[in-house]
Amino acid sequence: MERALGSADGDRSPGDALGRPLRDLRISVTDRCNFRCVYCMPKEVFGRDFQFLKREELLTFEEIARLARVFVTCGVRKIRVTGGEPLVRRNVERLIEQLAGIDGLRDLTMTTNGALLAPKARTLREAGLQRVTVSLDSLEDDVFKAMNDVGFPVARVLEGIEAAARAELTPVTVNMGCQTRRQRSQRARHGRPLPGVGARPSPHRVHGRGHDQRLAARGSGSRRRDRPVDRRRLAARARRAELPGRGRVALPVS
Repeated sequence: MERALGSADGDRSPGDALGRPLRDLRISVTDRCNFRCVYCMPKEVFGRDFQFLKREELLTFEEIARLARVFVTCGVRKIRVTGGEPLVRRNVERLIEQLAGIDGLRDLTMTTNGALLAPKARTLREAGLQRVTVSLDSLEDDVFKAMNDVGFPVARVLEGIEAAARAELTPVTVNMGCQTRRQRSQRARHGRPLPGVGARPSPHRVHGRGHDQRLAARGSGSRRRDRPVDRRRLAARARRAELPGRGRVALPVS
């Protein structure tokens, strides 16, 4: 029990198998999303007949907040609210208010696709949310619509980012997962479109399906080109290392 709750340096934070303190907690409040991104929730899998969790199977906000308090007493200092798409969970600002009131919590943030952010940004800030991360895979409308696969316009996500900046949900971080050479050329334009807004690529995300998958470039300075990677080949190249008595660790694909 002592090894599970403490790190190698005596920190009382929960520790992983290597004794490193675990201070960040991600809470998924829903498995639903209003996008059908081709690399995440493709329509052919998450179609109209897909069975998402029933409402009664989801933790209530009170249950989530109770668990979060337990984690904070064990040393967690940062909570990130995620989904699916967290903003499709009705009245999620009520949960934010409960989490923001936990003594000892230093950082409360959310990852969102930004589609519903514009009308909710101010309410979320007033509830206690400190900052947001927005996933935005392209600034070109046709590319963005093709990737989210529901025809959602990029302009409305940009409105959400602007609303977040005005509401002081800053710094606003914009994540861009690059699938094509055309997208990578847009990284400079992501830059810093607004005060308090920063952009970063998602360098290790794998996009697409089957033989259409692409391995994302590793950083803005990389000269590595996109190349098709199917699931079998990707799995074969993923190395695994055995740690005696500590389970198995998946290493990044190189």
